[in-house]
Amino acid sequence: SPMDKLTLVKRLKERGDVVAVTGDGTNDAPALKEADVGLSMGIIGTAVAQEASDIVIMDDNFSSIVKSVMWGRSVYDNIRRFL
Repeated sequence: SPMDKLTLVKRLKERGDVVAVTGDGTNDAPALKEADVGLSMGIIGTAVAQEASDIVIMDDNFSSIVKSVMWGRSVYDNIRRFL
């Protein structure tokens, strides 16, 4: 249920975990908003879910998340090396 998702996100954050949530429906919006990183689907996702999320996955492909994380880590590593 949506409340279970939200409760899980809150409990994980209380433990000090970094939490990412994926969702596509209006019921996912509270957990998407509460998470450190909320990822919603761009094609099948509702406008409410997209608005609540930090990142919209335009192709609705979960492998895009992996590619994005790898790209982000590479950029971060390059910035650290430069500084």
